[in-house]
Amino acid sequence: MSEDELKILLLGPIRAERGDTNLYLGTPRQREVLAVLALRCGMVMSVPQIVDAIWNGRRPDSVENMVHTYIGRLRRVLEHPGRPPALARVLRSTRPGYTLDIPPVAVDVTLFEHDVRVARSARAQGELSRALGLFQQALARWSGLALQEAAGPLAEAERIRLTELRQDAVEEATGVRLLLGDVENLVSELRCMLAEQPMRERLWELLLVVLGQTSRRAEALTAFEDARITLADRLGVEPGHRLQDLHRRLLRSEPVSVRPWWERRVPV
Repeated sequence: MSEDELKILLLGPIRAERGDTNLYLGTPRQREVLAVLALRCGMVMSVPQIVDAIWNGRRPDSVENMVHTYIGRLRRVLEHPGRPPALARVLRSTRPGYTLDIPPVAVDVTLFEHDVRVARSARAQGELSRALGLFQQALARWSGLALQEAAGPLAEAERIRLTELRQDAVEEATGVRLLLGDVENLVSELRCMLAEQPMRERLWELLLVVLGQTSRRAEALTAFEDARITLADRLGVEPGHRLQDLHRRLLRSEPVSVRPWWERRVPV
């Protein structure tokens, strides 16, 4: 993309940039209208679809007129400066509604998902250093909670999906680091992650593997007990079969590895 091309950023506060210029997008609802169109980039969204995606039955009076007003304001902000009107417009009226006419790669969500997909492919081919770089590049695209301030049902569903994918990428990047032998800081990093998300079994699995591979078997067995108690107290469940298999291997002083965990993953 050239330096003057439009970029839509949804992996954090909803923003739009052209080059180094941050564009003013107006009110939270107006930004949410842009987010809905960006999430369906290149597709025609009717006004009722936009309304349902944002208000979900809690429609204020004259909500359709509000959408038209937001579209008009966004159009003026997003137009390419210095181009003829026919070429300047990126937010187009297309029956029965509107479409955001920009390349999918202009939206950071698309780039994030692409990075993760290519990282998984590189890892599967044994290109571990490249895979790690791509995972880190994907994660660097985030600047906060996805679709921040957007409260509609479409944004909420996408926020949940993207947050889960981001956490998967964090865990998979950690697994690649482990395979590359970069274990110096992993124990402390994993313990910090588990303090925030103690129900993530993959994090417990990674912690057990790191401790097992660094001759800290007693700590690994203690970590399994911590995981078992946490899962029982908070979810009322026993550890999953992968975590239990790691525990059995540690009890038998057998080698432990992260490979079986991610080889069963379904690509994004």
